[in-house]
Amino acid sequence: MNIKDKTLAVFGDSIMYGSGNGGFGVGEYIAKDFGVRLIKYCVGGARVGFYEGKNWVVEQITKAINDGIMPDLIVFDGFTNDCFRTDGVNFDVPLGEAGVTDFFEISKNSSFTECFESIVCAFKKFFPSAKIIFVRPHKMGRREEEAQRIYGGRAVDICKKHNVAVADIYAESGLNTFLPDHRDKYTADTYGWGKGDSTHPNTDGYEKFYIPIIEKIIKEL
Repeated sequence: MNIKDKTLAVFGDSIMYGSGNGGFGVGEYIAKDFGVRLIKYCVGGARVGFYEGKNWVVEQITKAINDGIMPDLIVFDGFTNDCFRTDGVNFDVPLGEAGVTDFFEISKNSSFTECFESIVCAFKKFFPSAKIIFVRPHKMGRREEEAQRIYGGRAVDICKKHNVAVADIYAESGLNTFLPDHRDKYTADTYGWGKGDSTHPNTDGYEKFYIPIIEKIIKEL
């Protein structure tokens, strides 16, 4: 896909945004390498499903629809914050089951699965000329390993169902921040702990593990 001078819209959470890397995230790398116009809706801490006090990816999409944008390429992520237990007990957004694909039927009580599938369907409906890539983040030491596997697997299955390309950093890159060496080399010391935070890629993390997989897909679209 030749996207020079075309429009890229980016949605999702801090990994899309570039938190810990000076706000230079996935969209900025693509814009630099391909010469696209970047529109950035991603927000650190965002959830696919609703969680009180946090940004909601559904609202990012709603704003893009209301803005009347016409992107040629959409790159997004989401689920990393949904499968976090802020209260130490419950996942912030329950996994749930499929069943809602109408974007405007989603509510604050909808599950991750319902919200994620409705978002994919909204991209297809409201931005029909756009190519879409979902980015599944790396194996992350600050999330439960089983939860990452289940939520990420559900997201990938939904993307396959709707013929959406997947940049599977989790399965294909080898970046695993359960390993202290990977944690400290490839994620930012966002919280001043004197070590990588396991979550937010630094420059080396993006350039070594994320961007090659994403940009290879862009060229093949």
